[in-house]
Amino acid sequence: MLLLRKMPCLFPAALCSSLLFVNSEALSNTVDQGQLIDMSLEQLMNVEVFTAATLIPTQTAKAPGTVYSFSQADFKRYGVRRLDDLLQFVPGFQVNQYRKRHRSIWARGLQQRYNNKMVLLIDGVRQQHLYYGHFSLGDDLPLERIEKVEVILGAASSVHGANAFSGLISVTTRNFSAQPETEVSFEVGNNDRAKITGLYNSAKVQVFASYLEQEAPFDEGRLSFIGSETLQPLDEDYQSLQIKANPFQGLNLSLDYRKSETPFVFIPSTQDAFVESEFLSVAASYKVGDVSKGMIELQVYYQYDDGREFELEQATQTLGYEEFQDATMGGISVNAFRRFSDHTLAVGMSVQHEQAENTKFERRFSFSSGFLPTPITGDLLSDPDIHNDDYAVFFQDVWAPNDNIEITLGVRYDDFSQFDEYINYRAALVYSPQESHVWKLLYGTAIRTPSFREYLKVLEGMSFTAPIPEAESLKSIEVGYGYLGKKWDFNVTAYHNDYDDSIQERPTPDNSDEYFANEDGGLEAQGIEFRLSYGRGSDWDLTTSVSYIDSSSDDFDDLPYVASWSGSLLVGYQWLPDHRIGLSAIYNDSRPDLNTIAQDKAESFVVANLFASGPIGPRLSYEFGVDNLFDEKVYDPAADFGGQFNNEKPRREVWLKLQWSPQW
Repeated sequence: MLLLRKMPCLFPAALCSSLLFVNSEALSNTVDQGQLIDMSLEQLMNVEVFTAATLIPTQTAKAPGTVYSFSQADFKRYGVRRLDDLLQFVPGFQVNQYRKRHRSIWARGLQQRYNNKMVLLIDGVRQQHLYYGHFSLGDDLPLERIEKVEVILGAASSVHGANAFSGLISVTTRNFSAQPETEVSFEVGNNDRAKITGLYNSAKVQVFASYLEQEAPFDEGRLSFIGSETLQPLDEDYQSLQIKANPFQGLNLSLDYRKSETPFVFIPSTQDAFVESEFLSVAASYKVGDVSKGMIELQVYYQYDDGREFELEQATQTLGYEEFQDATMGGISVNAFRRFSDHTLAVGMSVQHEQAENTKFERRFSFSSGFLPTPITGDLLSDPDIHNDDYAVFFQDVWAPNDNIEITLGVRYDDFSQFDEYINYRAALVYSPQESHVWKLLYGTAIRTPSFREYLKVLEGMSFTAPIPEAESLKSIEVGYGYLGKKWDFNVTAYHNDYDDSIQERPTPDNSDEYFANEDGGLEAQGIEFRLSYGRGSDWDLTTSVSYIDSSSDDFDDLPYVASWSGSLLVGYQWLPDHRIGLSAIYNDSRPDLNTIAQDKAESFVVANLFASGPIGPRLSYEFGVDNLFDEKVYDPAADFGGQFNNEKPRREVWLKLQWSPQW
């Protein structure tokens, strides 16, 4: 570790190499991992592979643990426009609305208001808002720029480090094209939605840009989190720009810029509130060699995240409150891979640096007392100059003693400058007695370190000093079976998770503020997940999933805010050549809350969506949809985790998208 500590802190890190994803037609091609990792890109085009689980290409069906992948074709097949909508079809995922107009993904019942118990990778680079510790998966990350999405459920810290706690979402943007091509799309819908995207793609350079403006899709009469009517403006917009370059073989450069302004729609009606976000990421990755003789992957990245929340007094439009959440993150990692006979070894080291930049606030107005005679100024963090460095090394062995068995063993060591040292490990067995049958067994551990807000939040106007939370920890075991046939396939997974040192929000002794602390007792969750697909290659196709979660703690026999049963259904029909119509439905069981308000109960619900897609001409295509077809009214109790009023989820949306690909 002394060598690692001497590495420059200006190069923080992520333990992930550039990920290679390719589309596929089927998994029927029987090739072992040794063949996969030595294949050319053209050869890989015929085999569906999954990379995030072991950092090397593996057949998706044989990747260790519970994994799912979605391609561009799946986006149309599921009739979705946003990444978080797509993830509703992953068994064990529940999508929850919270009061800042964002949505959080809960995996296997593990509560996380700010998406802080999962890792998001975009082209292998971790992306995270450091103040809250979360990431967004909505309109600021357009599906038009995405090639493939990989999902891992369960503990993944042995490979991806802290916060790969309940899973991982890995996004790969569009591949470079052999010949220059251009795509333009335009989307309109109710709620004054207007979205335009443009893509230029070639063998060496790729440029993608998008702009979206709309009104947040909520009906009149929505209530704030304190139960009163809320009348805030709904205008919001999103902008993005991505530039990628491949100057020579093995080297990839990228610039990713995103900007958004969204309303804080559920606060009391004395204020108009907004959240502004500006994000910039630059990255470079270089790969040389091949796994059979030895391959090295190097990655460097830097990110700047500028967050601002502000409130205007509604009658005068005078600035009443403003806070900043600016931070930087970056890193460097180097990974090496080499196959020795039936062992494929991987070793790597990384440094990641997180730095708070500007977290000042000024309060001039309070909804309970009006304008203050003297503004209150200060900092959101008790240490405004805080930085946290993570020095990490990992080792992994994928052992294939024969054609039917593959064993993965991995361990990772992390040393945090602000926290303790941690070791996470994973052992996985994949057994394929026949080509169509796969059995899986996995045991792994994970951690989640506190965000800046959780361990450095300033408590205004009191002498109470909050304790510094420790990292959360997870031990997980799962067993699964999968079958892949010519027309249909299914998989089923059973798991048991033990959570310790869960970080929870608590009221201060005088009930005037909140702080974060570890729970004394542990949490347990066990469940089963099932997914079935039928109709591959035919006019009709069907995909359905069901998930059951039984979660408890020392304080609750059943954890509040968690739906015990959830599921999804997708039915599609190819009614003309290249034209498809589909119907999908998302189901959640009722979810208990801790408030005493009768009118906002989170009852069970089914949200149905209708959609269609197909070509209009040789270079023009359409997509059409009605989200929440029956205008179901859904309340989400997960918004504030307490006695406050539950938030309403968005209502019916009707939309039309046209995509044009002019010929060069």
